[in-house]
Amino acid sequence: MHQRIPRSLRFRFFVALGGLLLCAIASLAAISAWLIFPTLQAEERATVKRELDRVERSFKLDQQQLHAQVRDWAHWDDTYQFIRGDYPRYADVNFSQEMFEDMRYQFMAFFTSSGEVHFLAGINPETGSYQTCRATIGDCSWMTPWVNSMQAAIEDNRTDQISIYANHPPAIVASSPVLRTDKSGVSPGWLFKTRTLNSEWLSFMEVYTGLPISLSLSHESAPLSDSFSFSGNTVVAERYFPVSGSPTPMSLSIGIELNRTSYLTGLTTFRYVLLWTAGLMIMVIALVLLLLEKIVLKPLRLLTQFTQQVGTDGTDTYGLTKRNDEIGLLSRTFQEQFACQQQLNAELLKLSTHDALTGLPNRRLFDQRLETAFAEAVLAPNALAVMMLDIDHFKLYNDHYGHQCGDECLQQVAGAFNSIATAFNFLIARTGGEEFSAILPGVSPESAKEIGEQLTQAIDHLQLPHATSPVKPYVTVSVGIAMLKDSKSPSASAVMSAADQALYLAKAAGRHQVVLFKPPLANTTFSAHNTPL
Repeated sequence: MHQRIPRSLRFRFFVALGGLLLCAIASLAAISAWLIFPTLQAEERATVKRELDRVERSFKLDQQQLHAQVRDWAHWDDTYQFIRGDYPRYADVNFSQEMFEDMRYQFMAFFTSSGEVHFLAGINPETGSYQTCRATIGDCSWMTPWVNSMQAAIEDNRTDQISIYANHPPAIVASSPVLRTDKSGVSPGWLFKTRTLNSEWLSFMEVYTGLPISLSLSHESAPLSDSFSFSGNTVVAERYFPVSGSPTPMSLSIGIELNRTSYLTGLTTFRYVLLWTAGLMIMVIALVLLLLEKIVLKPLRLLTQFTQQVGTDGTDTYGLTKRNDEIGLLSRTFQEQFACQQQLNAELLKLSTHDALTGLPNRRLFDQRLETAFAEAVLAPNALAVMMLDIDHFKLYNDHYGHQCGDECLQQVAGAFNSIATAFNFLIARTGGEEFSAILPGVSPESAKEIGEQLTQAIDHLQLPHATSPVKPYVTVSVGIAMLKDSKSPSASAVMSAADQALYLAKAAGRHQVVLFKPPLANTTFSAHNTPL
């Protein structure tokens, strides 16, 4: 007797469900094998590549910062005078081991326009001590490879750029032609700075990027593509950069090591999920989409609008910051971070334009304001006075009382200057060690000289003891003043040069003077503060 095939609804339900389940599993397996798994692998590579990109951006940013610092030093009138031999105290004023360590410099080199060594400074990698040299001999012989590579770069016209040198360890090197601050004239030489890619640099980059980083040199040209090495739970990726200053092709590889545990765990979990979600996939997806729209997507759209609104007026019209869930926490955190970022930006702006010791505007801000005031005075035209002030015999003060007292003296002098500047509404800045400069728009020579008198009197009233001063037993200042019409050429630097000449005459005549530039300088009249030698 033939066995009849069951035709109950239960059977047909199980047959249909089983067939549907088999089809779903087969479809998901095929999609997984041909689409999802390759996509996950590609995504893993893309993730690794993004991390490499992040490391490269950090590396490039470090290079750009070094190059910007080189240009900032090279395009400075003091550096220009130093290369020309007109500023012998330049190295003493600007260089120290602390500066090299704070800026993470290894070596600085000044060359003449013909490529000859003018001045060298750096931290000896063997002793860790700071050294300055005029030639690569004796204790300075460790500088020889750097100097040779830099002179080769000058000969090959590979300057004003960032390079990687294949020293041991390798280093990034930035160079720039030395020019005046206004970039006029012919360059009298070159400035190079190096930053060694040693263990300290690697530690800095690892903290900055949050990734373990390795460096290695290869005696081959830099490949165009990244290399990936997958081994168990880790993946090692490397990116290559060309190296300069080597007779043979070389490249520098920057590598990172990432943990694949999350990827492998996710892959295994996904395989199990495929088996359990075959029959409920459509319902789960529909339910998830519904809940996702209500609980996540709509709040996220509001959060996006909120972040755009905070960037303009800082208000919360959607009430997201009052929520007690993750969206509310994220909204409050974003609002706080945005406010903190604004505060940090304001502080960074102040640090870049003001002297850290005295709080006065620095040389950079002074030069910017001088160019603006000069342009306005020429266009109007209006009167414009500039003033250069110098603390008399400040080196003797430092030698006698110490640099700590010297810093306190500078702060008190700056405070007195700032009080006068605030009262008369003009800008005064610290433009050197003990040198200050002021811009006085719209004032006559007589008014400028009167203000200079008040500045010297303000310092006199401080009665800061100066036992070693041949001028007075207390701290005094000398002042040189020049008007726009006194400059030989229509430029801000020419006006400052005239003020510098007046200051020179004030010092030559015994200091504690206010001298107004009057060509010829020999006929300049002195103020009532004149003190004989």
